[in-house]
Amino acid sequence: MRDAALPQAELDAIKESLNTCIPKIIKPWLFTPEGYVRSSPLDVSAVSQVIQVHRTMLIRAVMAAFEQGWPVEDQEVISTDLMAAVIDGFGQSLQEVVNRLFARLLWALGQLERLRGVAANKGALDADEEALRARCERLVKKLKGEAKRRANQAEGVDDTNTYGVLAAEGFLPGYGLDTGAVTITHEAPRYGSDIHDWELRRSTSLAIREYIPGNLIYANGHKFVPRRFHLEPEEPLTFVVDIASESIQETGGAGTASSGTSSLSSQVLQGVVMCDVDAPHQSYISDEEDYRFQMPVAIFGHEQGRHAGGKAYDWGGSSLQLKRSVHMRLVNVGAANRVRNQSLLGYPVCLVCGHSRSPMSHQSEIDQFSEHHRERCGRPIDFVSFYADVVSDALVLPECSSREVAYSVLEALRQGAAEVLDMEITDLQVLVFGKSGSEQVDGLLYDPMPGGSGLLDQIIKRWPDVVVAALTIVSGCASACDTSCVDCLQHFRNSFYHSNLNRHAAIECLREWGGNLIGSHVIPPILPDETHTKDSVNAPETQLKTMLESAGLNGFETEKPIPISGGIVTRPDIYFHEPNDQYVGVCVYLDGMSRHIHGNSETASRDRMIRDELRNNDFEVVEILYQQLFDKVSMRGHMRKIAKAVMGITKAREIEADDSWFV
Repeated sequence: MRDAALPQAELDAIKESLNTCIPKIIKPWLFTPEGYVRSSPLDVSAVSQVIQVHRTMLIRAVMAAFEQGWPVEDQEVISTDLMAAVIDGFGQSLQEVVNRLFARLLWALGQLERLRGVAANKGALDADEEALRARCERLVKKLKGEAKRRANQAEGVDDTNTYGVLAAEGFLPGYGLDTGAVTITHEAPRYGSDIHDWELRRSTSLAIREYIPGNLIYANGHKFVPRRFHLEPEEPLTFVVDIASESIQETGGAGTASSGTSSLSSQVLQGVVMCDVDAPHQSYISDEEDYRFQMPVAIFGHEQGRHAGGKAYDWGGSSLQLKRSVHMRLVNVGAANRVRNQSLLGYPVCLVCGHSRSPMSHQSEIDQFSEHHRERCGRPIDFVSFYADVVSDALVLPECSSREVAYSVLEALRQGAAEVLDMEITDLQVLVFGKSGSEQVDGLLYDPMPGGSGLLDQIIKRWPDVVVAALTIVSGCASACDTSCVDCLQHFRNSFYHSNLNRHAAIECLREWGGNLIGSHVIPPILPDETHTKDSVNAPETQLKTMLESAGLNGFETEKPIPISGGIVTRPDIYFHEPNDQYVGVCVYLDGMSRHIHGNSETASRDRMIRDELRNNDFEVVEILYQQLFDKVSMRGHMRKIAKAVMGITKAREIEADDSWFV
């Protein structure tokens, strides 16, 4: 698209939109020109509008660039429909990165606010709390572009430059293939260390297996343990986990499975979204260590009814599908041995501060950990799962007759591909999606690399060789085992489904289906249902309302419009009307929720102006951070302030002293 093809006024409008939505540094996404934190991340929808106006020209230009010298046999990878989908999704993908950075900023600010309350009550922070405070301040300064890079940080990701950040977040195709949406911060040893804190990024499909409590992370000659999770400010999901069928169902309620959706082996488990995590230093890597520890985990999941199409094949009378950009929800339900042998699900995590312990810890240690957080954070720990929504290319064996067939055939193919293509065994992952109440399953061999690594296409091209290699592995077991062993299908990474691996089942299927694939038909893409809307219930506000009602503070309104000067209308989350002669009303704002951010793109400075004007007009204003809803100490202060304004000092003291209202 040449500049001369457009009028100057239109070019100026395009440049203005691009400069606003894609600034040179990331600070404008998160902070106002005055330097204040935005009440919501910058809206970059203007870039989508520009793209839609010039969509035809953009598609033509992109296709012209890719079609030059592109291999004929891979033309489907750069089809017009796929390129159009990438172009159409540019604005949404950019907004997701901006929102992700803003969520990190909110987490840091919420932790700083929480730690100020802890310091006010304890007089001083503990060493680990002081380290967290310093790290959060560094994170805020980094996002604001005020943190100076040390000499030993001259190389690596530029975490201030917009294009550097976009590359690190996996937004720019072809840049930093080991980067992604989840960041782990390795915390250097506190004393006598020759290293400093540093970050690594991974895609969610990898992070959900690696960055979990109890695992060890090996980096730069040191071992680190994932410990403090930057929990998203939103209510956990509730899953019904059927261990027998290895299936997951999401419930719409508060933790009970609906009739007809569960079995005797089902358990209810809360789930938190996979998020950034801090990993304190544990020890140095010893020269005597021959093997690296990685905790086997149980990953269940399901497809979300959306993909970018693909191709179906006939494989000796059985069906095989290569699907592009399959949308899946993966749920890490716990350590493999605990789930498989003891039906014990989840990881011990404090849902207030994000601290965790290994699920393999002794029960006395977990009890002590829980009691400590009951005293410090106002609630005991919970055993939770971690979930992630991922988009991956996948080879699918639909409606397999059993889990044994699905696991055995796909594991044999994965190991055969590792030999033929000289790839690592972990470059592809095996998943089996169970169906509650049915023996049939869908087996997937999926590519966890963001954007796809092309391995699945290579497997299809060399299918006869891959099948021969797989058949050799399962038929030539040195131990001649009855089902499976370490000499054929078993290895450390697939320990969760060892009991479902049977080399003889794989031999039977591979021989029956053979080594030839015959193209059957094109699989049309399935796009999201635009009419679908999510539940609009604001669970945090419901929690606050429950506390107020339990404390006897009734008679309030929600989202009441209050006009102020300049034609502005503010809507407090909770409003008490004319409680007494001292105040016209009491406005309670619940702030810091990534999906319910108040202000609708208004700046933080405007929010302060609105609330200052309310105070000047004889309103009482109470501002509560979302994270403080789970902090009993902070909520005592907020409830006292509300009660004092609504019911007087005597009732306020009673509510502060008796915290039975805390939920």
